[in-house]
Amino acid sequence: MTTEQPPINVRPGPASPAPDEPHLMDPPAPAAEPTRSFTHTIERKPGSIVAMNVEVDAGRLERASDRAFAKHVQHAKIPGFRPGKAPRALYERTYGADHLWEDAAADVVDETFKEIADLESIDWLDRPEVEVSQLEPGKPLKYTATVPVRPAVELGDPAAAGVTVQPTPITDEQVEQTIAGMREHHGELKPVERAAEKNDVLTIDLDVKLDGKQMPPMGRNAHLELGKDYAIPGLADALVGAKAGDTKQFELAFPDDYPDEDLRGKTGAFTAHVSQVAEKLLPPLDDEFAKTVGVTTLEELDKAVRSELAHAAFHEARDDAAEKLLAHLLDTSTVEVPEILISDELDHLMADLKARVKDQGLSWEQFLLQARKTEDEIRTDWRATAERRAKSLLVLDALAKKENVTISSTELAQEVALTPLAQQDPNALRNPAVLGALARSMRNRKLVDKLIGLDSPDAERDLIRAAGGPEDAESPHPAADRPSEQALIVPPAQAPAPERSTESREAIRAMLNDRSAQ
Repeated sequence: MTTEQPPINVRPGPASPAPDEPHLMDPPAPAAEPTRSFTHTIERKPGSIVAMNVEVDAGRLERASDRAFAKHVQHAKIPGFRPGKAPRALYERTYGADHLWEDAAADVVDETFKEIADLESIDWLDRPEVEVSQLEPGKPLKYTATVPVRPAVELGDPAAAGVTVQPTPITDEQVEQTIAGMREHHGELKPVERAAEKNDVLTIDLDVKLDGKQMPPMGRNAHLELGKDYAIPGLADALVGAKAGDTKQFELAFPDDYPDEDLRGKTGAFTAHVSQVAEKLLPPLDDEFAKTVGVTTLEELDKAVRSELAHAAFHEARDDAAEKLLAHLLDTSTVEVPEILISDELDHLMADLKARVKDQGLSWEQFLLQARKTEDEIRTDWRATAERRAKSLLVLDALAKKENVTISSTELAQEVALTPLAQQDPNALRNPAVLGALARSMRNRKLVDKLIGLDSPDAERDLIRAAGGPEDAESPHPAADRPSEQALIVPPAQAPAPERSTESREAIRAMLNDRSAQ
């Protein structure tokens, strides 16, 4: 062999987990050599890149080649010898020797890279790029490994944000409006043979022309409740007085904040064909109605609605405080974000977008045509967002380490047991990546709660009561009252985990969500 050879592709074992992958335990360290069998230098480069220049003793490389031979000879077919019994010299005359030394080099690079990373406390984020500059029998192995590493973070002061959780107290009017909305949700439609009046519900087909060009249908067999506000101002008012079978034509302007940018500020010629006029019959507000929504009396319904609204006010205030705190930390913390983390965040953003496009029944190509952009252009548009998300991962990770905020295996197991997916499919959450993501999400929520003064169940309960919740309001984190065991430090989450609620609040929340979706 000669020293002038192309670099071989030597990759030292599994990649170190990136911040969006599980990091519940480190891979086992390789068996140590009896004495230090290598020398190395470290060069730190811009972009959180580290280059290792390594020279490994010829003896260690020789021993690795012996192990490579012992592995390969087991499968060798050499006349006169049983598998695994042929001498090395005869094996090399039959199969050659280069692959043995290349396997040896791969093993030695794998081992020494990890040993040096431990010695130098290098937290590597991805597989290193390895270039071997010398690989010859009887001579030291020389290589360079270049790898992105987790950068140091200079944290801002969380206390300087001055963030507190201040939920807005609920009002009697909010409670009344909520119950009224629940009555409407349970209302029945009764077709009538008369002109439509305010609060009637029309069933219509709706079309629009823009500059004389027919646009895609805006609605087919759609319900339109007169007296309500819609995205196009005046739409409901234009149909007051219509009867079943009527076709109404009118012009309306699209508002400047209309979701479809191409329609904003333009005037459309609308055609509405009315197939049915119906009046909405609301159920009486009595105990029988209360039973239909999961409680037994109107008094209990009032209490349940107040509890749900108070919880919602608390969550809104906490989320607002968390956003302000994170914005302060990102603005006041200094860190050099590695390119690989930005790229990973862009990949996550694109994957989420593609999933949403698929859910809407569009192909990715159709979406790009409608957006009038290429995938590369979308990635460019989102780069700043991805960089900020990557920075937040690093900042929260460093802050959690400083504050010693961890998630115990007991806490994780309790959360897994309460996850709907786990109840539907017990095997769904055995994936280490899924468990790691859940643990990170829990840890970040725990960290943020500590920093905004919500690190005790009593603090949460008091704020819910202050917002108008009942005196017996429970903690949003019932598991937090239980003692934890030895904790596990995990990487940061990208977003806080959704909160759990009790069954009674979930039932009412589901009805409110159904109502808002109409």
